[in-house]
Amino acid sequence: MNGEKVRRSLAGARGLVLLFGALAAVLVALHVALSGTFASLREKTYDVYQSVSPIPLDFSQIAVVTIDEASLAKYGRWPWPREQVAAVVDAITDSGVAGVALDLFFAEPQGGSDGDASDAALADALVRAPSVLAMSLDPHAGPLDVPDKAGWTVVGLDPDAAASVDGGIGPLPLFAEAAAGLGIVRTLPDADGTIRKVPLIWAEAQSDGAVRLWPTMTLDLLRVAQGEASFTLRLEGLSSDAVRVGGVTVPLGEDGRIRIVDTSILVPHVSARDLLDEGPSEDLAGRVVLLAVDVAGVDQYHLTARGGHRLGADIHAILLAQMLNNRYLFEAPRARWLERSMFLGGGVLLLIILVAFSRRPLYAGLLSAPVILAPLAIGAVAYAGRDVLLDGVQPAAGLLVLGAAGGYMLYREAERRRGVLQKQFSQFLSPDVVKHLAETDTAAALKVEDREITAMLVDMRGFTSMSGELGADRAVKVVNHFLGIASREIFARNGTIDKFMGDAVLAFWNAPLEVPDHTDRAIECAQAIIAGVAAANPQLNMQDLPSIECIAAIEAGVCSVGNMGTEQRVDYTAIGPTINMTARLEGETKKMGQKMLIGPYAASLTKHDLTDLGEVELRGVSEPCRVHTPTVMLAS
Repeated sequence: MNGEKVRRSLAGARGLVLLFGALAAVLVALHVALSGTFASLREKTYDVYQSVSPIPLDFSQIAVVTIDEASLAKYGRWPWPREQVAAVVDAITDSGVAGVALDLFFAEPQGGSDGDASDAALADALVRAPSVLAMSLDPHAGPLDVPDKAGWTVVGLDPDAAASVDGGIGPLPLFAEAAAGLGIVRTLPDADGTIRKVPLIWAEAQSDGAVRLWPTMTLDLLRVAQGEASFTLRLEGLSSDAVRVGGVTVPLGEDGRIRIVDTSILVPHVSARDLLDEGPSEDLAGRVVLLAVDVAGVDQYHLTARGGHRLGADIHAILLAQMLNNRYLFEAPRARWLERSMFLGGGVLLLIILVAFSRRPLYAGLLSAPVILAPLAIGAVAYAGRDVLLDGVQPAAGLLVLGAAGGYMLYREAERRRGVLQKQFSQFLSPDVVKHLAETDTAAALKVEDREITAMLVDMRGFTSMSGELGADRAVKVVNHFLGIASREIFARNGTIDKFMGDAVLAFWNAPLEVPDHTDRAIECAQAIIAGVAAANPQLNMQDLPSIECIAAIEAGVCSVGNMGTEQRVDYTAIGPTINMTARLEGETKKMGQKMLIGPYAASLTKHDLTDLGEVELRGVSEPCRVHTPTVMLAS
């Protein structure tokens, strides 16, 4: 499509452009204003990504030791005496693990007559193990009164970028001193109760205005397992934020949280009963281990992105696997702007498609569908190919709204055009032609262009003198009778009535629809009208009206055909030498006493047998014109 045609199409679709602009502005404004609502919907989309194509994680360096139903059935209900827990820790340590984190809380002494001894046994086990203990948060408990276990090298820090610690509960000093690491355990579910992200760094404000940094239990377990003494941190609320521990760098993203990869791979579990019964396990050698209770009603299970409920220790294991596998899920940089750009870019493409194919709805629909679905494909490819999260659902939904609104508007416009077309052309074109034009590119069909046509002028013979004797009312009846016959025969052969000229009819073929045998149709139509008028004379006589005769002239040639006129009135008509020649031939029929005369070019195009009547001089034509008439006329 050339540029001029595109400009004409856009100019003719001003209403569609305005509609798209207004709708796009409203949808973008809603996207900005309702960011919280759309954020929750966006997370559902990311959940679908993980459900449809879960990311595999390698758990070969990780295991979870569970105090499960089988363990409680043999060694008694929970809570166990702490020397019993110590026995499990010793068995894990003797298995040659790299580190062990206890996803258990020991904030109070055990109590009882042997409580001190039991606590001492657990403390001794913690000293022997590369152990990490969990701390919980409680805003009413006051500052965490436990010693720092790790140092911090801070490159940049914005305390507001870290999760806030208002107060918490640590393990007993005996255990805190014995453990190699301490980390916070806290889940922050979204509004729908799903755990999707976990903070790795917590900031506790001190009375002197300083900030005390705390790792999560998972992060400190990674430090202890590598034998490292400190972390290196950059936390400024930027996409480049990260924490480094030993040989592992963990990107934190702009919110300081790591998104859980809800893998479909099962986390390896070992029952505490097996360790207590059989001693150290070779399956744990070299692994990073988490110890937790896995009993319904004792520990809490968390809803994750793929719709399942996971043990808290399993979530810690997944986070460890992500760090060790270097597999992370983050939103694309400037994701909101990318979503809006996809929507606006797709909206422009939709507008161009709907304007260019406004009269070809099937093509418009087929071309619009990929544009609407493109954001979905982009989001899916970003996730599957790069572990990048980009929401394609919201831009696609916006494009669907635009497409539906634009399609409806074009439908209404098509219906309006169809109504105008039928009103304008039903008197001059056959119903089949009008229907065809309404279903195709009407504007292209009705534009002014040079085209070869065959013109026919049919006139009542002697009507001028007859009308003076009949009077106005009776003369109108005769004319309408004649025009009715002529119109019926023209429409039957898909001709176009150019105009009614009193007691004459000018019609042509091969426009607006092309027909290869247009001259044959014109000749057959003229014969049918002449015969039909003669056959219908008895109907006139029954109404006390005189019989009539008609004559016809036909010529073919190139004319300018199309919608012509002013803003007040437009007619579909043909102008050119062929029309003038047809009018001259009609006048010559009377002089020659013929019912039909056919011009030289029309005679060269038809398959009908013609009789050559020789050359005649026509007014306004410089050279003699050879005329013909059908050898056989239709009988009336």
